[in-house]
Amino acid sequence: MDTLCSPPQFLSTSSGVMIAAFLVFATGVGNPLGVADELPAKPQDASQLDLKTQRVIVFKDGYCLVVKQGSATTDADGTVYTDEVPDAAVLGSFWAVPEQGTIQSLVAGWVDTESKTQRKVDCTTVVEMVQANLGKTCSFEIGEQRIEGTLLKILSNAPVVNESASRGMVASDAGSSANSTTTLATVSASFFVVRTESGDKMIQASSVSNLTIEYMNSQIEQSVTKKARHKRLSLHFGQPNSAVKIHLMYFRPDVRWIPTYRINLTSQPSVAFRGKKGSGQADGRKRAELFMQGEIINEAEDFIDVPFHVVVGVPNFRFRSTPSPMVLEATLRNSLSQAAPDMMGLSNNQFSNGLYGQRSGEFSSNRAMGEAARTAVELPDELVGKGGNDLFVYELASMTLKRGQRALVPILRTDVDYRDIYTWDLEIMHSESFATTSAASISPLVLSESKVWRQVELINNTDIPWTTGAAMLMDDQQPLAQELLTYTSPGGICRVPVTVSVDLRGKVDDSEVQRELNALKWRGQNFLRVEGLIEAELANNKLVPVPVEVRLRFGGKATQVSDDGRITLEAFRQDDWHERRGNAINNSSMIFWSQTVMPGECFKPTVNYEFYLQH
Repeated sequence: MDTLCSPPQFLSTSSGVMIAAFLVFATGVGNPLGVADELPAKPQDASQLDLKTQRVIVFKDGYCLVVKQGSATTDADGTVYTDEVPDAAVLGSFWAVPEQGTIQSLVAGWVDTESKTQRKVDCTTVVEMVQANLGKTCSFEIGEQRIEGTLLKILSNAPVVNESASRGMVASDAGSSANSTTTLATVSASFFVVRTESGDKMIQASSVSNLTIEYMNSQIEQSVTKKARHKRLSLHFGQPNSAVKIHLMYFRPDVRWIPTYRINLTSQPSVAFRGKKGSGQADGRKRAELFMQGEIINEAEDFIDVPFHVVVGVPNFRFRSTPSPMVLEATLRNSLSQAAPDMMGLSNNQFSNGLYGQRSGEFSSNRAMGEAARTAVELPDELVGKGGNDLFVYELASMTLKRGQRALVPILRTDVDYRDIYTWDLEIMHSESFATTSAASISPLVLSESKVWRQVELINNTDIPWTTGAAMLMDDQQPLAQELLTYTSPGGICRVPVTVSVDLRGKVDDSEVQRELNALKWRGQNFLRVEGLIEAELANNKLVPVPVEVRLRFGGKATQVSDDGRITLEAFRQDDWHERRGNAINNSSMIFWSQTVMPGECFKPTVNYEFYLQH
């Protein structure tokens, strides 16, 4: 029950009675007192907009655009209104667009209302029972004495008074912009008067037992006063008694979608080569089944039978942390960061399409390789994809998703080409005093440890992009790995790391060949030249040929490489040197080899290099 409720307090004194107030602070999300059930139904005001959510456009960063539509008839002043004011909206994104009529002004403010009603409740005290049966004959016991008479009155120095306490804007439901105070007036007394044959007697209510009343009325009327304060938007059109229709839209936080993938690797021939016997296998390409689903988190508001559009792309809203003044909030509430803090911690970087690091897997274009093959994408019947303006939108079917709920929606299924590729990334750090061998690598999305990784190279031969998301790799029902599938545009290629290969082993040696003193003078300083040799060895212990790519980075200038290696010289990098030392006179070298290693053979590339040290 989403209320803050204080229990009834009945206070008595020896000299009289006191009035007790039963205070309930609610937020309009239901009525714990049952008062609403007894209030008369309020007819719909013709000037009140009947807003319906038309669609919700959801981005991956926890923001969404809500579009609503409503119609009404202007009142005598040419104004319509709505009490459905959002609790959050970004500055500059709150728009009311008329379809009929012209809006002259839009005013947001607070409205205070008060309503009174009566309700019947069961009597729960002796005094309440006396109050409900005044004028009736009764009998009761006080100790061992039995008294009979007529209930005359309860003793009260003051009439029943409503006492309400103001506690500011109390709201037990953080999602409600309205707040209300409901006051129930009850009576409490210590004494009542009963008329007996011997005279009127004042009876202490707490001493009464076994009260008997002829035709007892067990209910009493209770006064209910409800004071409420809520937001209201008033739209002035200037034309009285005119039909108007508007679209209300605003960009707000607290709704997010998260793409996830399941990639089932098969041994069947690739999509492009199916039908050409043996071609797919000879090329090394096979077929993979790719499934994508969207996980939608809603901490904003209730959406009833609303179509959701999920967006692939990088939204740019500069004032996303600044609230619109039209929502009457001092700060921009973000419930999603509280409801799912770990998930929102990932939203800033890990699943962003905007970071180049999240697109590092998209290293080449399928179109550039001359591939024209396309494969059909099996979208659900109710889902359509649209592209344009550097954003791609999946239009999902209508569904009901209330605040606090989560949904999982299948988005696509398609067959794609893939091939296994083995990568070995090496970094060798040099020192001002010695050359050393370094071996390091974690997930090859970043250069690190000296291990050979198996990756799958996926070709997006569809007409829709793949957005950055978590990917589960499967071999039928056998899980292989979970990694990050980076953004891949149609026709692009991405790589997803699987695991470290146990059948491919590599080692590398870095040795100094010679030194030449006073080989260079620069800025008045003498430098010696160190010449060295790097020898790598990669052994294939598999029973099949494997394609491998070796990347080697080190501080210094590569002068000669074997096996058709490609040299890329870059400017000085402190990370290439122990303790970030070194000298800016030296280059940073990147060497790349691409080879196919046959079963039982070794690939042994070498690099000759030089660098300069001050002496």
